[in-house]
Amino acid sequence: MSGFQRYKKILDLFSEERSSWTVSEISNILNTPSSTIYKIVSEMVHAEFLESAAGSYFRLGPALIKFNRTINLSDPLVRAGQPFLEKLANENPISSVNVLARLYGNKVMCVADYKSPFFKNNTSYQKGKLMPLIYGATSRAIIMQITGKRLHEIIKSENFFSDEDKNKFLEGLKNDRKKGYCFTKGQVDDGLIGFAVSISSKKLGIEASLSSIFNLDDFLLEHEPIIYANLTSYGLLVEKYINEIFDDIQNYHHETN
Repeated sequence: MSGFQRYKKILDLFSEERSSWTVSEISNILNTPSSTIYKIVSEMVHAEFLESAAGSYFRLGPALIKFNRTINLSDPLVRAGQPFLEKLANENPISSVNVLARLYGNKVMCVADYKSPFFKNNTSYQKGKLMPLIYGATSRAIIMQITGKRLHEIIKSENFFSDEDKNKFLEGLKNDRKKGYCFTKGQVDDGLIGFAVSISSKKLGIEASLSSIFNLDDFLLEHEPIIYANLTSYGLLVEKYINEIFDDIQNYHHETN
């Protein structure tokens, strides 16, 4: 391991299922000498990315909480979109979970969400959790923006069962672009359906989506045009505020230089 990757590989080991590790365990997983891991862990503790837990274990440190607060207050997508999620939920005809997500490598990450108080069940789209790029309306509304060689590379990296499945996906993507929104049923979570629209800012390099997720049992066909109208309206508002944030950033740099 070298450079920043040595820190990231250790941080990537931590999860909801496994929140603490020993130097010996990290050494075995990463196939790296314990002496090297101990030195790296010591550096990470000093920088507060890790902290000592019970026994010889280490857990994530307070620096990550600090940076989480910073990104929530400064990230253009979160700043522009998060205030609208509760409003979108209140205007939807049935209880929903509303998600703001963005492209993260070849995955999708939820960066903000709001759940209606009476919404039953949980969704797999949760803040900070990486999700597949080709399944679910939330993700499809993001990949819908990608074309050409980049789309080809992403498709190539996905494990489709057959060429028929891949062609079916691409045809579905083409239809989604024509409609201007995505709809999927049970692709990510059984019993749930999702609607999503694309959000983008070429100025800031943001490829994202705004989605509403519903319980299938609550959904009626007459709900669809209302849901689509709500998502479209709020999606345009989010894009508008992202661009205003970009302009504010540019003006700030211009004034300080």
